Amino acid sequence: MFFPEESQVRPYRLLCLLSALLICVSGCMGFPGRTPPMTKEVRQKYIESFDMMTKKIEDSFWDPELLESRWGGLKEECREKVLAAEGIDEARGAMRQLLSALKLSHFGLMSAAASEEFRRGHQPGEAGMILRASDDDQVIVVRVEPNGPADIAGIQPGDEILQAKDLELASRIKEWKIAGNRYLVVQALRSICSGKAGASRELLVLGESGERKVTIILEAADKDIPRVGVGNISPIPLRMEKKILEDNILYLRWNMFLGPSLVMPWIEESLSEHSEARGLVIDLRGNPGGIGIMACGISGWLIPEEGFQLGKMIMRDSELNFVVNPRMGGWVKPVALLIDEGSGSTSEIMAQGLRDAGRVRLFGRTTAGAALPSIIIELPSGDMLQYAISDYISASGHRMEGVGVQPDERIPVDSALIRKYGDPVLHRARNWLVGKPGGPDSPQR
Repeated sequence: MFFPEESQVRPYRLLCLLSALLICVSGCMGFPGRTPPMTKEVRQKYIESFDMMTKKIEDSFWDPELLESRWGGLKEECREKVLAAEGIDEARGAMRQLLSALKLSHFGLMSAAASEEFRRGHQPGEAGMILRASDDDQVIVVRVEPNGPADIAGIQPGDEILQAKDLELASRIKEWKIAGNRYLVVQALRSICSGKAGASRELLVLGESGERKVTIILEAADKDIPRVGVGNISPIPLRMEKKILEDNILYLRWNMFLGPSLVMPWIEESLSEHSEARGLVIDLRGNPGGIGIMACGISGWLIPEEGFQLGKMIMRDSELNFVVNPRMGGWVKPVALLIDEGSGSTSEIMAQGLRDAGRVRLFGRTTAGAALPSIIIELPSGDMLQYAISDYISASGHRMEGVGVQPDERIPVDSALIRKYGDPVLHRARNWLVGKPGGPDSPQR
């Protein structure tokens, strides 16, 4: 979600969760760059940065009592650690300790080196596959783009990625899960599948025929795919997928809530063109969010009642209601909505709101639990601070922060299921829509 620029600092506005990619991955995968020594001048910059960080958060935090309970005397303790720090990493560590005490998403510190990566914008190279971690910490290929690098290299849905370069992934997945942040794992795995166009990824893959080494060359997305810019970040490919499934089910998928002038007409045309379809599948798996108000506009095609609110943002001095305006000729047939741990921000707002309205059934896995709106600013040290500026509560009173949206039907990441059904989440959703065996016993909503 986006917010007005502040006059005193240079902000960098981005998808709520896209910024988390850089913050999380910078901690677990590493960014290039040398750490300068802790000179007197550098120390002063970090003291100024600490003071700016705490003031920005204190001025905007929506619940002062909660902030005081989480920080208390820790604020002064961490400031003293910055003053006594013998190196920049130690100073950053003290600042991150204070942010971690909030126990909320969208509070993070990005190093100056990582900030340079952030300013360079989207890296266009893609592997053409999506990875997810199973319950037992296996890294499984859940989607392969036709004719993409992974497909050309022979990788298939259901394959397990054992190693990336010399990094053994199962043990790393366990480490990343300990942090308690589902999205950290998603973004770390995404970094394996993206980077500079032309870069290679050396993988050890376990398929039905055994282990094999595979080299994937990352490729830029097709030039025909539209790019949408966001703030100061270079344009990112916007993918919109429509198809008619078996049993005349309409399937719609878009990879982020950006480019409303492209996405909104496309959805309207799709629903109108295929109004005779028996049911609708909306696939928000891996969609990190974007422009929050788009959830209201899209929901207007699905909710016929006037005055329904998906939820509300609670800021320090005001509230913002996410009001749905019903559309003429909206979709009144059953809707299945697919979610996973890569669904965040606006995706979570829309999924929970539509369920509160009794309009959808959710299939997949628990979402990222990172729905708070945030902004990013540059600190005097050159590091970048991300901080949330409001809370969010759904129409039913559900707080998604740190919890996520639970599916009505959970389908685990499982190689055997993927090899059998191709997309077991979609398979289950389609069965439910048409009342076939394998669908839920509960009535359609």
